Amino acid sequence: MRISLVLMSLFMFMGCASTPHSATELRTAGKAKTSFCSEKAFKETVAIIEAQLQKCFAHGEQEVFGGTSNTFIEMSGVNSKIVTISSVAQVNWNRFYQAVVDITAQDQCPALVEAYGMSDSWSSTTHLVQDWVAGNNLEKCS
Repeated sequence: MRISLVLMSLFMFMGCASTPHSATELRTAGKAKTSFCSEKAFKETVAIIEAQLQKCFAHGEQEVFGGTSNTFIEMSGVNSKIVTISSVAQVNWNRFYQAVVDITAQDQCPALVEAYGMSDSWSSTTHLVQDWVAGNNLEKCS
């Protein structure tokens, strides 16, 4: 059921407005944004968010009407103080970013988390990131 919903939304975006083709584009154009300070250690915060995004959005390659769909997680900055974890979808030739989470180690805050979604409909997911880090709603994906 969840996979069907993801695939239906992918098809809707294929013919509609331009979708974000990079993490930077999503940060600039994304309508859903949540920011918070995680009291957990930086590496622990990164691990929790990565695990949840993998569970919720990395479904691998699937056959869909007219071709294939692939959803996966990208990570950058793994050995630095700023890690970006992105949920990426590719339907046939169209590759786009669904969600981006930046985690930054800071002196005042163990891990500043900024979650971006590609549209207003992703705001429940970006807000859920804070719950995941707190250990709540780990069974929920949106």
